[in-house]
Amino acid sequence: MRRTMSLLLTLALAAGLLAGCGANSGGTAAAPETAYDSTMDYSTGSESGEAGLSGTDADRLTPQDGRKIIYNASLEMETEAFETTRDALLRAAETAGAWVENSDEGGSADAGTRWVRYTFRVPADNYAAFLNDASAAGSVTYKSETTDDVTADYVDLEARLESLRTQEARLLELAGQAGDLADLLAIEEQLAQVRYEIESYTGQQRVYDSLLAYSTVEVSLDEVRLLTPVSNDFGSRAVTAFKDSWHNFANGVQDVAIGVIYLLPVLLVLAVIALVIFAALRLARRRRPSKPILPPPAGPAPTGAPSAPPAAAPSAPPAAAPSAAQEAKPAPKYGPRP
Repeated sequence: MRRTMSLLLTLALAAGLLAGCGANSGGTAAAPETAYDSTMDYSTGSESGEAGLSGTDADRLTPQDGRKIIYNASLEMETEAFETTRDALLRAAETAGAWVENSDEGGSADAGTRWVRYTFRVPADNYAAFLNDASAAGSVTYKSETTDDVTADYVDLEARLESLRTQEARLLELAGQAGDLADLLAIEEQLAQVRYEIESYTGQQRVYDSLLAYSTVEVSLDEVRLLTPVSNDFGSRAVTAFKDSWHNFANGVQDVAIGVIYLLPVLLVLAVIALVIFAALRLARRRRPSKPILPPPAGPAPTGAPSAPPAAAPSAPPAAAPSAAQEAKPAPKYGPRP
C-alpha cells in the first residue's frame, strides 16, 4: 500500500510539473498573439512636456482589443487664484469619481507662495475626462502621460494560478486517499508550498487589477503672482516682458521699504547718539572762557638807537588867524633862490 501511494504521489507531482510547464509555455505562446502589432498606433510610454495642452492622448491610446494597460499622468500647474483653482481640481476629481490618495500643502497666503501636491486615483473609464477638466482649472506648464502594457505579465499570472490550482486539487484528492501518515505528511507539505505560491501570485494579480481599474494622476499646483507664458509669439513675449519688468520694479521698491523698516530701530538709536554728542560739544563750547583782545605789537626800533618808549607829542599852541594883508598877498611863483 505504501509503495502504491508513493507511486501515485510521484505521478501526481510529475503531472503537476508537466501541467505547470504546459501552462507556462501556453502563456508564453499567448503573449505574441496579443503583442502590439507593428502597424498599430499604440505606445507603451508616451510623454509630453509641452505647456498649455488642452487635451489628452488617452483617447488615442485606449486599447480596442482588451489589452491590459495602466495609465499614469502628471500635471504641473500655476495659478493667480489659488483657492479657486484648488477647488476646481477637487470638483473635477469628484465628478470623475476619483479619490485623493496623497496630499501635501504649504506656503504663505500673505506672500502669495502657497502650493499643493495631489495624487489622484481616477477610474480608468474617466481618466481622459478628468485630465481635460483638471487642465482647464489652471495654467498648465508641464504635462506628461505614460502607459504601461502589462498584458503579457497578466496572462502569465493567470496561467500560473490555473496550474497551481490544478495541483492543489490533485494533492487534495491524494490526501483523501492516503492511508499512511508519512505519505499524508508529504502531501500536506507539498500542498502548503502550492498554496503559498497561489497566495503570492494572487496578490500580484490584485495589484495589477487595482492599477488597471484606477489610473494614477499627480497634480502639482503653485500660486504665483505672474503666470509663466505658454505662447512664444511676439505679442505674448512683449506683454510678459513688461509684466516681468513692472513686477520686478514693484518688488524692488517693496524690498527697499522693508529694508528701511528693518533698519529703523538701528537708525533711531544712531540718531539719538548723534544728537547727544552734538549737544555735549555745543555746551562745552559755550562754557569755555573768552581770551582778552591784545593790541598789535610795535614795529622794530632803528639800528643803533636806544629803544625808548615813544614820548607823547607836546600840544601845539593854536595857530593865529592870518591877517587880511597876508590873505591878499599872492603866493610866490617860484621858490626861494639858493
